[in-house]
Amino acid sequence: MTGIAWIYVSTHKKELIQQFSEQVSEKINGKVTMADVDITFFKSFPRMAVHASDISVTDSMYQSHKHPFFQAKELFITINIIRLIKKESPLSGIKVKNGSFYLYTDTSGYSNAYMLKSKKDPAGGPKKTSEAISLKHIWLNNIRFILSDLKREKLIDFDIKSMKAALTDGSEKLEIQTDIDMLVNDMAFNIPNGSFLKGAIFESKFSLDYGKLSQQLSFTKINTQIGKEDFVLTGNFDLGDKNPQFKLIVETKDANYDNIKKLLPVRIQESLSKAWVDAPVDAITELQGPLNQGEPLINASWKVKNTTLKTIFMDFEKASFIGKYTNEVVPGLPRKDPNSILVINDFSGSWHGLPITSGKIEILDLRNPILTCDLQSKFALKKLNELINSSAAKLLKGDADISLRYKGPVEKNAETFALLNGFVNFKNAEILYAPRNVTLRDVNGRFTFSNSDLNIENLSAKVLSNNIVMNGTATKIFTLFNTDPNNVRIKYHVYSPSLQVGEFIYLLQSTEQKVSQVNNDATFSQFSKKLDQVLQKSRIDLDLKADKVYYKKFTASGVVADFTILQDLYEINSIRMNAAGGNMTLKGKVVTPPGKEVKANIDATLSSIDVKKLFYAFDNFGQDGISFTNLKGNLSAITNVSISLTKDGAVIPASARGVVDFSLRKGSLDNFEPMKKMQKFVFKNRNFDNIDFAELKNKLTLRGGEIEIPRMEIQSSVLTLFVEGLFSDKGNTDISIQVPLNNLKKRDDDFIPENIGTDKKGGRSIYLRGQPGSDGNVNFKLDLFKKYFKEKGIEE
Repeated sequence: MTGIAWIYVSTHKKELIQQFSEQVSEKINGKVTMADVDITFFKSFPRMAVHASDISVTDSMYQSHKHPFFQAKELFITINIIRLIKKESPLSGIKVKNGSFYLYTDTSGYSNAYMLKSKKDPAGGPKKTSEAISLKHIWLNNIRFILSDLKREKLIDFDIKSMKAALTDGSEKLEIQTDIDMLVNDMAFNIPNGSFLKGAIFESKFSLDYGKLSQQLSFTKINTQIGKEDFVLTGNFDLGDKNPQFKLIVETKDANYDNIKKLLPVRIQESLSKAWVDAPVDAITELQGPLNQGEPLINASWKVKNTTLKTIFMDFEKASFIGKYTNEVVPGLPRKDPNSILVINDFSGSWHGLPITSGKIEILDLRNPILTCDLQSKFALKKLNELINSSAAKLLKGDADISLRYKGPVEKNAETFALLNGFVNFKNAEILYAPRNVTLRDVNGRFTFSNSDLNIENLSAKVLSNNIVMNGTATKIFTLFNTDPNNVRIKYHVYSPSLQVGEFIYLLQSTEQKVSQVNNDATFSQFSKKLDQVLQKSRIDLDLKADKVYYKKFTASGVVADFTILQDLYEINSIRMNAAGGNMTLKGKVVTPPGKEVKANIDATLSSIDVKKLFYAFDNFGQDGISFTNLKGNLSAITNVSISLTKDGAVIPASARGVVDFSLRKGSLDNFEPMKKMQKFVFKNRNFDNIDFAELKNKLTLRGGEIEIPRMEIQSSVLTLFVEGLFSDKGNTDISIQVPLNNLKKRDDDFIPENIGTDKKGGRSIYLRGQPGSDGNVNFKLDLFKKYFKEKGIEE
């Protein structure tokens, strides 16, 4: 039979070549050029083939776009001689070497796809048919296939190293056995959204079924290798004319996470790169959508067990979870990044030794990603020290129970606020606040988070010997924490049944500016720095209520205070208390500059205060001119005084400056040495040991260790005096005492002194002048010629 065919071809060669060329020209709707056409047995033995070299097929716009529809160095078409002799379709196989197919559509919509339509079949495309197909084999070697659609922004680009296809024709379907080895340059259904399988090598042997009437191309459970991983492919391609669609399911087991990412578009790779796992991944991806235009729907899911998981937030050990991805959150909206979501379900793992669980973690909108997640954990607080690595707060002991839900940007974004909800429970905790070197013990309570606000609920603690209960709110702390931590504002409500104020003397120490040490976890290194910054530089508004307050010898009750605490500044907005038999109100500022004395400016109002108790409580206010042992009476005063304190809280007497406007009622002096010294000059027979006074009132000016005393009337049970001058701790005391001679009149035991006013001259008087003697003590002498007034330039 082969000999007969050989004789026939040899005798009809010229006719056969002409017949082949005419049929090609009739079938193909384009310009066909060939360098040479021949009949061969040798290159296709044992089949006979038509061999064409340097063949090219171009469309009518080729000179404009320069993309040949088809070109090949060699084309072999094997033919069945018997069918050819019988005038039947002789085609049995096609072999193409070193060529390309290029389907091209420009931005205006012009396409060379019409080349797929024969001149006798203007409709073109796959046809519903039940006729037998004579083609049995297809071979491709070194063929590049490109589908470039600039209008729909689609690009399919394959380098086919080799492909062999065997076709088995049936009555209803065509079965295709394929062995292929190719490189995927691009598979972009929407070029701006990136390409799938870019740079991947595809190797497989598989079977395809084509329904002649249904025009469905399908395959099931194809085992293949793409890139460096093994996959199983199942798909269906509807090649009908009206609305061609496709569906492709890709499965893999025990795959490398990085290798899987490389098969996806760059934008999805970047999203998935926010996490990394080292354990094998089981994954399944389903793609479906139109063949002609539009982005396919992508649904992917994967499962990981007992892996190391690294993310841009934190790293986990022994992590297990189920992941999902889709590019169509809202059906009908474009399948692009803003409509995409990454979901992790049933998460469990360990974070630096802390057990963490989460029901759901979502990253929505891969262009401007928003993270939503819930986290739960129970752990010993001490385990957080190494992680947080804060120089401001050290967790010494206790337990925590956390349940949090976060919603906010994946990365810092001033335009998108972070919302945090949930709670943190503390039990039997002990916390060192390093900037003030104070330890909070027996800490129990709850932090609750509401959107961007932090609430402190019934947080009880022991600070030294003081029991306190604290509630508070930090508004927008989690928004400002990332964008402007210096402007965090915290409001505290503090109650204590009893406060030993002296134990809080550390508050007068300046805060030390320390920077958190570098943490191996880069995310929490930044968190630690911001936490320290918030703790040291935030504004704290504190209102305090205490049943009892003690400071050295001072005792007060019913204390209500309102403070504002800044880095090195305490603003005393208001303090009200009952003390020394009366009540006091204060306001002012206390500044604690680094390495310097504490500066205080206090406005105080005293009402009906037992002056003896007051002087006793405050150690005579650092002066030795008059003592609580000498003084009695009911004091009311309005003061504005600035003073300096040591770091231990002691008043520096020489620093006092300001004004004291006072009134002392029912006052008396007992054994007051300066008054007793006056007996050397006047009324030696009268009792200066116990002196009762009418109301004493004056407005004293303090000037750093010196007290300026304007003319002051002293009406007492012993005598009447007018005093003025300067009392000084610096050795500058100069006081003038006017003793009216009407004092000579003896006063009865029941005499009640009454003021006449400082504007009265007092009549004929004796003047005494008090100045420092050689021993440093104030000595009083007669001032017969009123030198005091003359030297001071004062008109008597």
